[in-house]
Amino acid sequence: MKHILVICDGLADSPVERLNGKTPLQAAETPALDFLAANGRCGSLRTVPEGHYPGSETAILTILGYTPDELPSGRGPLEATGLGIDVSPDDTVMRYAVTDPSLPLNGTADLRHTLEQKFPDLIFHSLSETSGICIIPGGCRISDIHAEGIAFWSGDKPRAYAPFVSRHPQFSRPAVIGAVPLLKGIAYGIQAEWIRPEGATGDCDTAYRAKRDAAIAALKDHDIVILHIEACDYASHKTDVRSKLDAIRNIDREIIGPLAKRLCDGEDFAIAVMSDHPSLCEKGCHTADPVPFLLYYPGIEKDDTSAFSEVEASAGNLESISDIYRP
Repeated sequence: MKHILVICDGLADSPVERLNGKTPLQAAETPALDFLAANGRCGSLRTVPEGHYPGSETAILTILGYTPDELPSGRGPLEATGLGIDVSPDDTVMRYAVTDPSLPLNGTADLRHTLEQKFPDLIFHSLSETSGICIIPGGCRISDIHAEGIAFWSGDKPRAYAPFVSRHPQFSRPAVIGAVPLLKGIAYGIQAEWIRPEGATGDCDTAYRAKRDAAIAALKDHDIVILHIEACDYASHKTDVRSKLDAIRNIDREIIGPLAKRLCDGEDFAIAVMSDHPSLCEKGCHTADPVPFLLYYPGIEKDDTSAFSEVEASAGNLESISDIYRP
């Protein structure tokens, strides 16, 4: 049976005061997700192993079946790969960003030029006027990289990842659909086909329908389609509760609903839906708490879950990552 795995980045959350103590997932109207939960099986899954930072790189690779000792210590190399930046095995790749908006940039708005003056041994690739990728050649000490008002984080050396098919031999033709460089880097790392639909972005204005249509089309030629949506995480980091609610509704209406209809019309595939990690829209940060996930396919033996939320899913009977990839 073919699979669609929908990873809603940052979907899970904590109770929000402005939502009368409900999480955004509880407060949003999600008839399609609730239908799949009520007619399928749910569970609560810890996607961030103990001792690891709750970043998407950690959570998503865990969801895809990679073990704690295989996980990166930072997302830098994966994002560099996704951006087409060449790095050597001895390099350390980090993210950087301006943390002080009043920081003087030597009279120029070119942050990359300013940083290269401060750190002539390092290589910078700007992603915006205030952030980007920093490559630290082998031999440089990371402890020496410091500048007031500029943060460096998420560093690691490039790693080799086992192909996805080696973790899941039943899926010989995986595809990853998304928009952000991290997911493109993961797709290349696990030897899956990368698909970025037109109009797909890493924010709340992403092309939900185009992503759905790309997933349906990819299912014809692939055994498993991993569909990533960044919108909920983007809204959480902006501490924008309203945008997160809208993103959840759009996911339910434009992606999950049409996929559920195809299943009800007799198409034979399994769908799993989950968050990678919680993103708290009141605090703008990630946590390592367990996340809700659901699994549905024609003929599945349903559990007692009646709706899809952090609380409801925890009462379901799915227990492990491997459950996502059955039958």
